[in-house]
Amino acid sequence: MKNIKIILTAILTVSLLQLVKAQQFPDDVQYQSIAPPVTPTFPSYGESVIDNSVSNPIEITRVTELVNYVDGNGDPQIWYPTHEYSKTQVWNTDQTRYKIASWKVYNTTTYQEIHQLVDMDPSYWSNTDPDLMWSFRENGDVKKHVISTNSTQVVANIPGYEVVKLGPGEGNMDKNDHYVALVGKKTNGDLDVIIFNLQTLQIDYTKTFAGAWGNGNTSSPDFIDWVSVSQSGDYVVINWRNALNQINNYYLDQAGVNHYGVEVYNRADMVFQNRIIPYGNHGDLGYAIDGDEVYVQFYGEYGGGKIYMHKLNGSASSIVLNTHSDFGVSGHISCRNINRPGWAYVTMSELNESAQIVAVKLDSSGLTEHFGHHFSSALSYDQAAMAVSSPNGDKICFKSDFGTDPIGGSEVAYSFFANVTTPLFIQGEYLNKINIYPNPANNFMKIKSIKNIKDIIIYNVTGQKIKNFQVEDSNTNTINVNNINNGFYYLQITTEKEKIIKKVIIQ
Repeated sequence: MKNIKIILTAILTVSLLQLVKAQQFPDDVQYQSIAPPVTPTFPSYGESVIDNSVSNPIEITRVTELVNYVDGNGDPQIWYPTHEYSKTQVWNTDQTRYKIASWKVYNTTTYQEIHQLVDMDPSYWSNTDPDLMWSFRENGDVKKHVISTNSTQVVANIPGYEVVKLGPGEGNMDKNDHYVALVGKKTNGDLDVIIFNLQTLQIDYTKTFAGAWGNGNTSSPDFIDWVSVSQSGDYVVINWRNALNQINNYYLDQAGVNHYGVEVYNRADMVFQNRIIPYGNHGDLGYAIDGDEVYVQFYGEYGGGKIYMHKLNGSASSIVLNTHSDFGVSGHISCRNINRPGWAYVTMSELNESAQIVAVKLDSSGLTEHFGHHFSSALSYDQAAMAVSSPNGDKICFKSDFGTDPIGGSEVAYSFFANVTTPLFIQGEYLNKINIYPNPANNFMKIKSIKNIKDIIIYNVTGQKIKNFQVEDSNTNTINVNNINNGFYYLQITTEKEKIIKKVIIQ
C-alpha cells in the first residue's frame, strides 16, 4: 500500500508540474478580436494590474519610471526610458536579468537596478551566456560586458569604415553566438555587409554593394533597411529600402541586377539564394513549427489584413493568420523567443485594431495565444507598444502610456512585462499549499501559507487595485472584506518566492 501511495503521489506531482508548464502560456485558440477593456489604474513602478478581458488572466507589471535630469544648459528635463524595439531582446538568456535601452541592467524578480551600462550603446544580450552582453559600436569596436563583474572589454575592432552598424537597428546575432552581420559605410558611398565571427573575433567574409549606402547620413543607408543573420546563422537576410513596383527605387548593382524586397544570401560566401518576397514590412526571423527558418511579416505584396511567413530556403510562402481588420501594417512582430521556436509574437498597435498582443503559431492551424492588451494611447512612435517576447516566450515586454497622455506626438511611455497569472495560481494552490477560506466570504477571509507572506492585494475584474491589506503574520493572516462590494475579485498574495493569484467571491 505504501508503494502504491508513493507511485500515486509521483504521478500526481508529475501531472501538476506538466499542468504548470502548460499553463505558462495562454490557451491555444483561434484568433478573437477582443476590444480593450476599461483601462486599469496606472500601476506604480514594480506594481501589477490584471487584464481579465482575454481568455486567460494576464498580469501586467510596470518596470520603468520617468527620469528627471538637468541638461547641459541647466534646464530641467524629463526622460521616459523604455526598451528599444520588438526585435531587440530585453531579457538575458535565463531571464534573471533585463535591460532598459542600453542604459541599465535590472533584477527580474525585484525590478531593482543592478548597474548602469557605460559606452555599451547599442547593447545585445548573448543568446548562450546569461552573464554576457555584446555591443557593436559605430567606430568598429566590438565589446563584451560581463554583468557579474560589471566589466567591459573591447575584444576586436573593424577598421576602414566611416560607421559600422548592426542592422542598422533591426539586426541580431544567431542563436548560438557564432555570427553577426554588420554593415559598414565607406567614404565613397559603398556599403559592405561584414560577416563577423564571434568565436574567432575575426571577419569571415565581406560583400560590397557599390553605392548602396548612398549620399545620405551615417545613421542609415539609402537603399538598405536592415541586414541580419538568421537564427541558425546559415543565412543572411537583406530587407531593401524601396517600395513595390517603384522601379526607380530599386538598387541596381554593377552587374546590372536589381535588388529589392527581402533577399536571402548564404552566410558563408554571401552568394544570393532567393528573393522570398518582393516587398518587406514589419517582421522578424524565426522558425516555423516544421523546423524551417522563416521571415514572418505583416502585409506583403498581397494586401493588408494578413500575416505571412516566408521560408528562407525559398520553398514556400504561406498565411499564418488570414484576413482580419486587426492585422494592419502599423503593428510589430517579434521572434526573439529562441527557446520556443514555432511562434511569433504580434502587436496590434492601433486602438481600432484591438490593441492586443498575441502569439501566433507558425503553421497552418491559425492558433493564437492572447497575451492581453497594451492600453497605450499609441498616438506617437514613442508610445507604440513594440512587444518583444522573452527567450522562453512566456513573457512579453511592451511600451505604453497606459492612457495617461493621449496627446499626439507625446513622449510619455513606460515599459511593462506581461504574463499569464494561471501558473502562479496553480503553484500556490497545489504546490505551496496556500489556503484561503471561506470562499465565498462575507466579512473575513483567512490566508494560511507554508511560505512567508510579504504582501496581500485584492483586485477587481478590470484589474484595478481595491485594497492593499496589512500583513500581520508571515504565515497566517485574517483580512477584513466587509467594506468591499459584493462580486468577483482576484486576491494576489506575494510570498518570499512568488506571486499567487486566487479567484475569490465576496457576498
